[in-house]
Amino acid sequence: LAAVGVTRYKSKELSRKQSQQLELLESELRKEIRDGFAELQMDKLDVVDSFGTVPFLDYKHFALRTFFPESGGFTHIFTEDMHNRDANNKNESLTALDALICNKSFLVTVIHTLEKQKNFSVKDRCLFASFLTIALQTKLVYLTSILEVLTRDLMEQSSNMQPKLMLRRTESVVEKLLTNWMSVCLSGFLRETVGEPFYLLVTTLNQKINKGPVDVITCKALYTLNEDWLLWQVPEFSTVALNIVFEKIPENESADVCRNISVNVLDCDTIGQAKEKIFQAFLSKNGSPYGLQLNEIGLELQVGTRQKELLDIDSSSVILEGGITKLNTIGHYEISNGSTIKVFKKIANFTSDVEYSDDHCHLILPDSEAFQDVQGKRHRGKHKFKVKEMYLTKLLSTKPSSSLLGKHPEEPPVCL
Repeated sequence: LAAVGVTRYKSKELSRKQSQQLELLESELRKEIRDGFAELQMDKLDVVDSFGTVPFLDYKHFALRTFFPESGGFTHIFTEDMHNRDANNKNESLTALDALICNKSFLVTVIHTLEKQKNFSVKDRCLFASFLTIALQTKLVYLTSILEVLTRDLMEQSSNMQPKLMLRRTESVVEKLLTNWMSVCLSGFLRETVGEPFYLLVTTLNQKINKGPVDVITCKALYTLNEDWLLWQVPEFSTVALNIVFEKIPENESADVCRNISVNVLDCDTIGQAKEKIFQAFLSKNGSPYGLQLNEIGLELQVGTRQKELLDIDSSSVILEGGITKLNTIGHYEISNGSTIKVFKKIANFTSDVEYSDDHCHLILPDSEAFQDVQGKRHRGKHKFKVKEMYLTKLLSTKPSSSLLGKHPEEPPVCL
């Protein structure tokens, strides 16, 4: 009788504890969903007024980046302004070549002959098309007629029996020519009409995305437009206001440059993510970028008379079970509001701070709850139960920023 009584009592206690845990879990889920809908209805997108100067490129650099995206060794050929040269000094051979290029039958035959060569690779075809576009950029009507002939020949090839698959990959001269031709024709339209709205759209989306956590390994974010890239394993995070002091460098000696600025970061941001936000804040404040690249600078925490360099990985990094290294964050260094961080120029060779691999993690932790620190001590932590559907409202809260391309706020968001 005593054993039966004890067993029933323990069973009731276990049932009571399970009920309490379920009620607590339901309460947390209701709160998360309620907060999500409240944010969706009340949160306003705080667009920074100063986006800085829209970084339009002049036509020469626009064309070079479009025609030679890999920045090969050919771009230096066109850095010299050819229009200032005397036309009488032009080489006779170049004049003869120009006459041949302007012969439609000859040019089409040359292109077809080159494409039949087995050693004429895809890269060679793209380079040939880019050089040809530069040679004919002042004769767009003639270039258009060449494109018509080459496109018709491409359609009539026996290997292109499925029209839907055409032009999907740039594997022929005509495909690269078509891409370059469209870029040349749209350059003025992009600069004068849609360039600024698109720049505003991208900048605003970046601001919205950076308001929440972003996993630097998987690139998943709490605020995103795509459910597949939703960071639903979101940790608890808070905003940290930092006082940033930029070291003076020769490239930025203007007296108008503000070197002491305040930057808001998240305590779950890695050091690399903090650098990006600091650079963006410098651009928004001064209207011009800092004189160094991200991999050329370091961050140093100022604590009284002591300084500590901040790195994504150092001797204090947490090592998870299985040898996986967790990237350091602002919260890892216990940086509080109002802390002063100095931006300095690295002396060593400039390399990427961290080469991320499967041995690193940031916000999305491995399945195992056990991990050990640098001293080898094992720790256990409990992962808070989360449901992906709780954070689907974040998708809706991000979409209004895409309505910046519309003429009126009441228009539906643009589908990206």
